[in-house]
Amino acid sequence: MKISNLTVSIRGPVRMALRAAAWLLLFPALAAQAGHYECSAGETLSADQRRCSGGGIPMYKADEIRVESATPRSDERAPPPASAAASGDLSPYFGVWRTSVPGAAWTSPSGYQGYDWLHVSAGVSAGDLIIRPDGTYLWASYGGKSGRWVRGDADYPIVLIDTVEKRRWKVGLDPKRTGGRELIVWDGDVYHYDGRR
Repeated sequence: MKISNLTVSIRGPVRMALRAAAWLLLFPALAAQAGHYECSAGETLSADQRRCSGGGIPMYKADEIRVESATPRSDERAPPPASAAASGDLSPYFGVWRTSVPGAAWTSPSGYQGYDWLHVSAGVSAGDLIIRPDGTYLWASYGGKSGRWVRGDADYPIVLIDTVEKRRWKVGLDPKRTGGRELIVWDGDVYHYDGRR
């Protein structure tokens, strides 16, 4: 801690502890739902929850996450009819789509029995995709690419011909997760992007 001209500068672990305390004061529900510390079998936790009786460091165990269902918004655009692509009407695909690489979360075994590591990878914006009715597209991904698109199958009625990455990107609406309001851009193998208006 450094005091100068009536300004207090707090650094390091003290600063982090004060931030955590502020969050718990502002949002007391988080403190009640966060979790608890525990020691290995046969050890007891000290009163300040910093050490176990055997000298070890306690493990933090988060409580189970409760998932709440979302309420659909009334102002969202209605999905196009499922038969739109089958009937040859590609108009729901035309226009500007904000594309992104979706985030991911997965677990892997940790070195502690009964515990897993949680890995979280944030998504990232990939730029706008503009699909034009004249058979061309413009995509700001990877510094920008443009080209032609061709008709695909019923699930992915548009295929973008990508000469930069040497791929054929399949484009379709996502009826399962979003009721057809979002776009899926998929290379047919591993990579895919999400698109929103």
